[in-house]
Amino acid sequence: MIALVMGVVIGIPTALILGKLLGKASEVLIAIIGVPLVTYAIALHELGLFAGLNVSMDGFSPEFIAGTETFLGLIVALAYVEFRTRKGLRIDDFIQISFITLPYISLGVALASQFWSGFLAIGIVLIGIVVVLSLKNPLRGLNVKPCPQEIGDCMTDEDSLMGALIRDTVLIGGRTLKEFPRARELVECMKRAGKPSSLRKATGLLVSLLPLLAVLLPPGDLTVIVGLTTAYLSTLIGAAFVTKGHPTPCPEVAREYREFLRKRKRKIDVAV
Repeated sequence: MIALVMGVVIGIPTALILGKLLGKASEVLIAIIGVPLVTYAIALHELGLFAGLNVSMDGFSPEFIAGTETFLGLIVALAYVEFRTRKGLRIDDFIQISFITLPYISLGVALASQFWSGFLAIGIVLIGIVVVLSLKNPLRGLNVKPCPQEIGDCMTDEDSLMGALIRDTVLIGGRTLKEFPRARELVECMKRAGKPSSLRKATGLLVSLLPLLAVLLPPGDLTVIVGLTTAYLSTLIGAAFVTKGHPTPCPEVAREYREFLRKRKRKIDVAV
């Protein structure tokens, strides 16, 4: 279990440090990527030591042990994320995390499955659990409060800029409420915004699972490079499928809001 221990020892502190510097979304991303990836790399090195040898460890093959360590690394990362995000997420972090989670979980599952294919089925079950929990309580982990009465029916925080409509709940960043002159109109527009169709949501979900295809690659550097690239692109494409493609009820307000964000030098793509 050296690989797993090293993955946790390296991945978790790195995530914690970067989280302090860059925010909670970065902490979550580094944890989900770092722990299983470091575990995978070390397990792969250990596996090379047994190349060509017919050995077993307590009745299990080295490949199965390597896959188990990598998969457990993913589980540890998710447990850490659950602990760190429980009732403590700003709206900006919540929205970003909602898009990055599944692609990088899928990558972790693919890494473990390269050693033993059975982890692919187990990983799909794990992904299903994550999706079901998200659907059951889509606002889970958010640290928000009701908007001021003069703004309207929405939820806000202290200093976020992003906004989203989650089912029937409008989320709007606290900094936007304070600094955007047409905040009240923005909230009303978000309430009237069209919701993505079930087909678009399903397509976005499938796109988020594309990193699972990394299991088809040979173990090694190619898997890491292609897997990380696919996960990154899946995040962008999946977000576009969910947030784009429906008419904007208030194009003028939406345009001013995007300009408001641009002036604050925040690289955020928001669909209003």
